[in-house]
Amino acid sequence: MNKSITAIVIRSEDYHDFDKKLTLFTEEGEIMRVIIRGVKRSGAKLRFAAQPFAFCNYELSGHSGSSHVVTGAMAIEDLFGVSASDKYFEGCVMLEAADKACSIQPNAELFLLLLKRLKNLIYDNFPYKICAISYLQNIIHKSGYSYTYAAPKSEPETVLELLACTEDLDTEFIAPAALIDKAFRKIASNFEDKFSCVLVSKSALI
Repeated sequence: MNKSITAIVIRSEDYHDFDKKLTLFTEEGEIMRVIIRGVKRSGAKLRFAAQPFAFCNYELSGHSGSSHVVTGAMAIEDLFGVSASDKYFEGCVMLEAADKACSIQPNAELFLLLLKRLKNLIYDNFPYKICAISYLQNIIHKSGYSYTYAAPKSEPETVLELLACTEDLDTEFIAPAALIDKAFRKIASNFEDKFSCVLVSKSALI
C-alpha cells in the first residue's frame, strides 16, 4: 500500500548499517514510525529528510502489519535553523512533548501549533524558553486539562501571570530570566504529571 503524508521528523535513530528509523508527526496529528533506506551512505539523496526538524512530504510504501518505508521525500519548508543554533534544546523539548502527547491521542491542532512555535524560535525575538513553555501549556490545555489565568500583563511577576502571556504569544511582555526559568520548570513538571512521562530533553534547560 502506497501513501503520501506531510510530517515533521520528531526523532531519527540508526537502523542496520545504512538505514534509519524515523518517528514522524503527521499533519493529521498522528505519530508514525517508518524506515528510510540508505540515508547513512555518502551522498544519499534523502539524507535531508531523515533529520530531526525535517518538514517534508513523504512517499511511503508498505504492507498491512509491516513498517512503512520512505520511497521519496520533498522538503516543504526549512526548519533546520532550530538544530543549527542555541535554540536546539527548546526545539527538542517541543518535539519530544508532541511525541509523548500524540502517541496517546492524535491531535492535528498540535501539529499546526508545533510548526508555529518552531517558526517563532527561528524568526522571532521571544526568549527561546518562552516558545517551549507556550507549546507545553497548549498541549496540556488541548488535551483536556483546563486552566484559568488572569489577564496578561506587560510585566508579569508570577508564574501564572507569565503563563497568561505565553498561551497565545500575542501579547508583548517583558519578564526576567529567573521567572521564565521557574515557569519552564513548572510547566514541564505539569506536563510530565499529566502524561505520566519524563521529558528527557528538558534536562539541558534546567
